[in-house]
Amino acid sequence: MATQHRRGRAARSRLVRAVGRLVSATRVALEYVSKRYHIGGHPSLFGFLRGRDSELFAVRDLDLRIESGESVGLIGHNGAGKTTILKLLAGITRPTRGRVHTQGRLASLINLGAGFHPELTGRENIFLNGVILGLSRREVRVRFDEIVEFAELGPFIDTPLKRYSSGMYARLGFAVAAHVDPDILLVDEVLSVGDVAFQDRSIRKMLSFRDSGRAILFVSHNLSAIEMMCQRVLWLDHGTVRMHGPTADVVRAYLDAVDASLVQDASALPATEALGLDEATLLNSHGDLCTDFDHGEPLRVRLRCLARTGVTDVTCTVTVRGDYAPLFSARSQAFPRWETGAHELECAFASLPVLPGLYRVEVLLAHAGTSAWALPQSVAAFRVRTDLEEFGSSSPVGATKSRGGFLAVPYDWRVRSNEGETHVPGLRLPTNLARQ
Repeated sequence: MATQHRRGRAARSRLVRAVGRLVSATRVALEYVSKRYHIGGHPSLFGFLRGRDSELFAVRDLDLRIESGESVGLIGHNGAGKTTILKLLAGITRPTRGRVHTQGRLASLINLGAGFHPELTGRENIFLNGVILGLSRREVRVRFDEIVEFAELGPFIDTPLKRYSSGMYARLGFAVAAHVDPDILLVDEVLSVGDVAFQDRSIRKMLSFRDSGRAILFVSHNLSAIEMMCQRVLWLDHGTVRMHGPTADVVRAYLDAVDASLVQDASALPATEALGLDEATLLNSHGDLCTDFDHGEPLRVRLRCLARTGVTDVTCTVTVRGDYAPLFSARSQAFPRWETGAHELECAFASLPVLPGLYRVEVLLAHAGTSAWALPQSVAAFRVRTDLEEFGSSSPVGATKSRGGFLAVPYDWRVRSNEGETHVPGLRLPTNLARQ
């Protein structure tokens, strides 16, 4: 009975907050905000007069507003200013100039478990962290069972945190922050916490926040997650906004820009003392240099290798990778001996059965003297471009990739019932590829 009463009060509280969200539309406002840091030591008058104090703008002249129900993504290279923006909104740091305004309760998923005490139990830390995040003890008590269930820490909830694994610690931090019932949610690369099942629950929790009218600012290098979560995206480059617009447009432009940076100079290609890779090029079916391919088109990877001395048992592995996972690879037979000089290898993939997007080519060149722990390195990047409408799919191919897929396999659907059978078109290859 007491539990039902608490749940009733929690439901009424959520209703009141939901009404409040409808009243106030703008949840986040950054008005020409800049954040400057001094680097190279403590700032001093003497250093300033001599011109030796260096300054770095982590964020420069940022103007951004986020309304209730909006989910905005931040992308960019490491050091672009993404986390600094979240820290400004969370009140962890103050702007050098400009104005930061937030309206409503804010939850920050930046440093999971910040404020936890290792000597206290999981139960005690839930109350401690909940109060730090703005809940009353009564509100924490109402949410307690949901937090423990979400974190899957029931048997360990009265164990001191110092005995938790790092995964358990992070899961508890995520669970507490995610149950604050915020109006504004700040998320910084936290979807990698825990095992696959917990990641799935975390993503579903994020989606429920978005769909229930919260304002979300989401930072991630996982562009598939950005595509799934966000309606618009800011692309940051050294503290300034390089592009701001619909998610698909900004992600496409960002991938075009990083395409060239993934292709390393020959001097940075993987090499050993005796054997090195001098050049890597990508070719299309006509033998032309190419970095833009259609779905299903052949890909040829040509490698110019340089043996600085005679080597034996030479092997080469070429791997095509998606965002974070290898998709397919080809390993050569072992070549008994290569004499000193240049050698050329070419690996031909008959087709690229992948969805539109950016992919990397990795190469591991090895011989009898190569360490067993040698790792492949990125040597080239290419983009698969296909007009999505050519697929004739009832759902965008991009959405399929956002759910974690990479391969484009043709399919259709058939629905059978007492009324008969209905054929529903699915994913089809473009006409020119279907004839191949």
